[in-house]
Amino acid sequence: MIAKQLDYLAGADTAGIVLGAKVPIVLTSRAESPKARRTSAALAVLVAVHRRERKRKELGH
Repeated sequence: MIAKQLDYLAGADTAGIVLGAKVPIVLTSRAESPKARRTSAALAVLVAVHRRERKRKELGH
């Protein structure tokens, strides 16, 4: 609800992903703009790459 208010009232860009799963899950509404959908996908990629790099460092690779 806060994200929608920021989007509509302040013109903020939003992105939605679910954290806590094995992989980030992109969570967007059908009403989201194409820009918000692309931003959500880009954020999910960044989270996935970060997790992969962190896991690689933990394994000593």
